[in-house]
Amino acid sequence: MRTYRTPGIYFEQKDAAAALIGPLRTDVAGFVGLAMQGPLHTAVRIESLTQFANVFGGPMPQAFLAYAVQGFFANGGATCWVVRAADPAAAAAASLDIVDAGGTVLTVRAGSPGSWGNGILARWMTRAGSIVSLTLHYPDGTEELIRSPRASNGDDVLPTDLIAPRVRLGLPSGAFHNAQPVSAGMGWLAGGADGLDTLTESHITGEDAPPGVRWGLATLELIDEIAMVAIPDIMPKLRIPPRARRVKRPDCRDLEQPIEPPPPTQPAPEFPPELKPDALQEALVRHCEKMHDRIAILDPIENMAPQEAIHAALPFGTSSFAALYYPWIVVDDPLRLTGLVRTIPSSGAVAGVFARSDRKYGVHKPPANEVVQGALNVRFAVDDVLHGELNDAGVNVLRSFPGRGIRVAGARTTSRDTLWRFVNVRRLISMIEKAIDKGTQWIVFEPNAALLRSEIDRVVRSFLESLFRRGMLDGADSDEAYTVKCDAATTPPEEEDRGRVICQIGVLPPPPAEFVVVVIGKTQNAMEILKEGGAIDA
Repeated sequence: MRTYRTPGIYFEQKDAAAALIGPLRTDVAGFVGLAMQGPLHTAVRIESLTQFANVFGGPMPQAFLAYAVQGFFANGGATCWVVRAADPAAAAAASLDIVDAGGTVLTVRAGSPGSWGNGILARWMTRAGSIVSLTLHYPDGTEELIRSPRASNGDDVLPTDLIAPRVRLGLPSGAFHNAQPVSAGMGWLAGGADGLDTLTESHITGEDAPPGVRWGLATLELIDEIAMVAIPDIMPKLRIPPRARRVKRPDCRDLEQPIEPPPPTQPAPEFPPELKPDALQEALVRHCEKMHDRIAILDPIENMAPQEAIHAALPFGTSSFAALYYPWIVVDDPLRLTGLVRTIPSSGAVAGVFARSDRKYGVHKPPANEVVQGALNVRFAVDDVLHGELNDAGVNVLRSFPGRGIRVAGARTTSRDTLWRFVNVRRLISMIEKAIDKGTQWIVFEPNAALLRSEIDRVVRSFLESLFRRGMLDGADSDEAYTVKCDAATTPPEEEDRGRVICQIGVLPPPPAEFVVVVIGKTQNAMEILKEGGAIDA
């Protein structure tokens, strides 16, 4: 600070210190699957099960997505991104043209593609040839009334450009002003299609999408905060047709024509063709390896035996960005397809366990030994011998423990590299890499000199020190927990001439105590615990 002797106002310019780096959120999941309604191939941020139901609808026989999202929130998840996949060329939104003697007046169209819109009954009232109100009866029994606002000339006019979450109103022709006076009417929306019969692997992965178009998994590349991804709907499903849909019969006593038209004949439910789970899982792992900031939660085939699950993990042995969880879980089924329960992939519930553990403890803790909420049972009961074989192969087991419920009893990636054996290590390193990358963007175009390297060293060291103090790094002190080196030795003149600055960072993540060893010694008159704790190499 300069010393001033003359009273007055003085201005001093000081360079702002580089912003400190902070840990990033790691509890956000991404799901790609099949849904009853909602936008196609668009990532939607969902923060509650109610919001998911409003946007994408409820459970359906053709899909596991709704069950997976329910398991995510039931197990502590707070935020996820959901992408509805379908064949966009075959999916269609149900619609109804409201006509009179003068021609088409208004088109009522479902807000999203799908056969769900075929169960919407529309009732309308007109005055002097203009529609003044529209009541929509939805398949779930709810109703929506759209009233016309008062126009400037005092006449009631129904808005003809309304875009709502569940319906859209439009003028398909110019015959609105020639409409003849009609008092009332009603009709069913029709023509909705789910686009599942012609669904392909490309619609889910997006790898062969047309230029400039993103499908399915590729849309999640645009979402930066996702830390785990699952595609539960790549698994085969029983072709169980849904029960007849009940539509609440509206009260038509206020209409001059109270005769309700019969509902249109519903087409057979669309089921996706037999997909290739192995190819889709490989695409999911490639996606995570490409993004380098998220991990794939993989499911086995439903009826896969333990030995088959071991073989299922082998193709991913070179990747630390995947974790396989076995077996499927049994949950309550609101559809009552084959009874009171339904067996579903566990990836949605496991993602919720990831999120709960991250929010409660931190990403450095293995998301294991945690109760799977909402799971009534597991598809296969695994004993200690099979559990050991699966664990050695990098397959995480969900087990039912007497008195302790169903728990995630594993935290391994599919990698055979011992450095990347554990899920928490992979996810912690990914978080650190991403946080440093986002927190050091300010160095771009800064003068590549000793001052810059010193500042990089300071902010990175401060970030790692904060992680160490939170218990997210191992070691007796900071020197053991991490190392940071950013000086002339790491950035020699030839690298400096290329405009590069290199910072070498080393961290010691805490390994999970998979095996806790208790050594008991015998004395002459008692048993004594000599040593307790410690993680040993498996």
